Amino acid sequence: MANGGIIGPVQTVQPAQQQCAVTHTKTSSGTITTQPLTTSVQTLVVAGGGGSGSPQGSGGGGGGGFRCVGSVPVCGNSPYPVTVGGGGSGSSCGGSPGIAGTGGNSIFVGNSTITSCGGGGSGRGGDGVPGGPGGSGGGGGGRNARCGGNGVACQGNPGGNASTPPGPTSSDTGGGGGGASAAGANGSPNGPGGNGGAGSPSTITGSDVTYSGGGGGGSQIGSGGSAGAGGGGAGNSADGTANTGGGAGGVSTSPASGRNGGSGIVVVKELAICKPKSAPGVWAMNTVYDLVKQGCWGGFNTADVDYLVIAGGAGGGSGGRSGGGGAGGFRTSFPGGTKIKISGTTNITIGAGGASLTGSPNPGRDGNPGSNSIFSSITSAGGGGGSGAPFCSTGNVGLAGGSGGGGGQSGAPAVSGAKAGGAGNTPPTSPSQGNAGGSGIPYSAGGGGGAGAVGGNGSSGCSPSGAGGAGSANSITGSPVTRAGGGGGGSTNGGSAGAGGPGGGGAGGSSPISEIGVSGSVNTGGGGGGMGFPNPSSIAGSGGGSGIVVLRYPGSTNASIAPGTNTISTLPAPAGGCKIATFTVSGTLTV
Repeated sequence: MANGGIIGPVQTVQPAQQQCAVTHTKTSSGTITTQPLTTSVQTLVVAGGGGSGSPQGSGGGGGGGFRCVGSVPVCGNSPYPVTVGGGGSGSSCGGSPGIAGTGGNSIFVGNSTITSCGGGGSGRGGDGVPGGPGGSGGGGGGRNARCGGNGVACQGNPGGNASTPPGPTSSDTGGGGGGASAAGANGSPNGPGGNGGAGSPSTITGSDVTYSGGGGGGSQIGSGGSAGAGGGGAGNSADGTANTGGGAGGVSTSPASGRNGGSGIVVVKELAICKPKSAPGVWAMNTVYDLVKQGCWGGFNTADVDYLVIAGGAGGGSGGRSGGGGAGGFRTSFPGGTKIKISGTTNITIGAGGASLTGSPNPGRDGNPGSNSIFSSITSAGGGGGSGAPFCSTGNVGLAGGSGGGGGQSGAPAVSGAKAGGAGNTPPTSPSQGNAGGSGIPYSAGGGGGAGAVGGNGSSGCSPSGAGGAGSANSITGSPVTRAGGGGGGSTNGGSAGAGGPGGGGAGGSSPISEIGVSGSVNTGGGGGGMGFPNPSSIAGSGGGSGIVVLRYPGSTNASIAPGTNTISTLPAPAGGCKIATFTVSGTLTV
């Protein structure tokens, strides 16, 4: 390629690179291998919880050390060892007085090493032995106010002290083990044992989970102390929970062996990475010109984008009193969620609504599911079809989906019992993308689930069939718009059909007025209404509403959209001139 007479290295356009987020959860020792683009990871390192002593009135074991580090340097495509600490062993009945087993350390070795210390074992009861030190300290053993063990700074807290009996020495009561966020409580004379200290929560796995709770202290004649939140064992003999680093509960009476602490856990999270297309260095103009002619120049810009992604809603079932269709999955980052960084050209898929049922000689079929809508790494699942209800037979359960379809039910004399609605949030996402459909009963079908509420259940007598679940309102376009409502359930002669859920859900059908349900509204992801009691010649079912994708990005970003059916608009103040790309059909956004 010509370089305009410039002498120097050959220049190369570097393509865009993307890497999905990956979470490695290790419940036993082993190795994790990073992805090629990873340079740092988030880590949660929880050590094993401490065991409890024996005999009576022993303290609770301390929670394992808890460390959550936001950025640990690593190299891409490299193996790193992980050690998961085991729970400390309880001391055996009749064993020599002393402290129960300390939990094992948990370790992640990146380019720097993160170590959490095992929880301290509790002091033995009867002889009054102090609690052991550790990530969090073990509780003191009952008698003579024996002290709890110390915790490690920034990993845990001390254990509670044993009680001093006001009268007979037989009223031994141990202190609670320390937890990651709170110290163990002191034992009370004659019980109860000291409560275990609370652990600390983490959302690194995508769920809010609490780890490293202290074990409750044991009491010879009273109740045991409560377990510390985060896997601690309850006082009067309960083990710590495995893979939480929870401390063991203290022992009540003799003969009884001490309990074991819960094992630890190590979680390593690699964040998603988006490296835009780049052209480093100095380039000759005619080289750039050649690349432009080849379509290889451009796409170097990036944009941080808020999104609203709604899948296609499902159709309602056909037959006598069929369920309403579930709304399409509803996922959004606006307001306040995590934006997605894009570069170059990004494909957007708009999910179709479930097609209306036609052409079958048997009018008892489940509604067609909606199709997925996709933007970058975000996929919203199509709604689950409303259940069909073949005449003179039981109905079907609703189908699972972004929101689930309603359960249908015939009204034959031999038919009884409810038919459940389909599950929503399938496959599961956090936050949830939808809700379950309602259940159908004889003569009255359930409504499809919506993004904001479950579908209504069918009802007896002249009450309406189940309404479609309400959709959710979102203001990504600058004003609130409700979408993804579920379809209403179909009804029988004399009964009222279920209303469509706010947000594009179609109402159910009811003969003789209109036995075919109303289809979901276009570009709302609304579910279609279920069919009412059918005329034998009527076999049609309603369709679901198609989905939509709305993207919001800074007004300074230059972008183009295809095809022209989709639109770009600019929000007025006070939205700061943000731009809105609205996709009603599948297409592309290029920045």
